[in-house]
Amino acid sequence: MNWKDIKDLIREEVHEATWLYEPLKEETNVTADNTTFIMLMGVNKNPTKLGLKIQFTPKGNALDNETKARLRTLLQSKLNDGLREHKLQVSIDTDVPNPNVIGFMIDLASIKDMVVRSIGGS
Repeated sequence: MNWKDIKDLIREEVHEATWLYEPLKEETNVTADNTTFIMLMGVNKNPTKLGLKIQFTPKGNALDNETKARLRTLLQSKLNDGLREHKLQVSIDTDVPNPNVIGFMIDLASIKDMVVRSIGGS
């Protein structure tokens, strides 16, 4: 095996690993309290916080802190209301790199429990 082959293998492995963490490419618009967001979902990259991440990026102007806090509470409430029937809930994701983005996370253990319950496991 030569150096080119090794580099190609590394490139392939890195591509596979990053694909797992990329957000869904389909843009979904969501409106909450007269504010339109672009919603992206993906797998959290942080190995200590494995789970599904959900991020809301406001379209248009940046949000002031008070508005962002109010919208975060509203979005969290709506998400939890919709997920309640599946015995899931979101938590606030504090690792969102962009300060204008509102991020949430569903813990991987909770998703696993939902899947196990859905197939009749305990």
